Amino acid sequence: MISTPVPNATARAASHCEELLSRAATPPDLDHEFARFARGCAVQAASQIGELCDDRGIVAELGETALVPVSEWYADIGTAHRHSFFALGQESRGILVSVRIGEIVAQFERILGGSGAVDDSYTALPASARYFAQQFEDRMGEVLRRAGDRRGIAAAANGEEVEQVAPYAVGDKLWTATLTISSTKTDCNWTIRIAACRQTIAELVGTRAVSPATGRSIGARGINGSAIAEVDLPLRAVLVDVPMSIAKLASLQPGSVIPVAINRNVPLLIGNLTIAHGSVGELDDRVALELNHTSLSE
Repeated sequence: MISTPVPNATARAASHCEELLSRAATPPDLDHEFARFARGCAVQAASQIGELCDDRGIVAELGETALVPVSEWYADIGTAHRHSFFALGQESRGILVSVRIGEIVAQFERILGGSGAVDDSYTALPASARYFAQQFEDRMGEVLRRAGDRRGIAAAANGEEVEQVAPYAVGDKLWTATLTISSTKTDCNWTIRIAACRQTIAELVGTRAVSPATGRSIGARGINGSAIAEVDLPLRAVLVDVPMSIAKLASLQPGSVIPVAINRNVPLLIGNLTIAHGSVGELDDRVALELNHTSLSE
């Protein structure tokens, strides 16, 4: 048996990339995360509400986001609103969606051929518009699920009294956003208000950590001086996708001709990540890709 002592190392065994060593993981910026969530809601709302109202001209624009006390938010909304609370599995965590009752009635009447003019005299939802309001709530639930990438978001309560619908504590603060809904078919806009507490956004984000803004990021001193400069990445350009039934695929044989149409906008990918788009051309008697859009930054 070998009985000699283990030698002591005279120097550090490995030399690590200093950019990686200088950047520890930190909790995500919840202000930024809510703003991103709100932008996703605007994108999803345009398609979902467009389908509900049978209007392809629907546009959803996001206003400024803010962090305000619960009492201030309730006072700003006031009365004559329809509120829907969507929970994330726990009643105290969820997202509040509020819209004026008069605007719900106006959209319902516009679908039936009316002008879509908003009547502010409505303080309670009339029976004639209740089914439409439920459809609107279902669509907004889908908006939140897609924007937050959480299939478990579900409607938990609704009504005209916000304090009875939303289970927020008096001392809570809410991130808020306003979506302005407009259409090319009418001059009457309407607004959808979204609010969420800190715990809700934190749960949507989960335990994912991000690097801090301070410190030097990889490539900050120029890509040629970075530790990753010489790493080879496999790029692929998808020239054509050819959908084909299983029956036709099984019948292929030598001599079969498959008609294809080259995409006008060809994606350039690393794995499943699209980093650029371009058009097909020719360079030195070879097929080439001329980039017209890229997501890469300096």
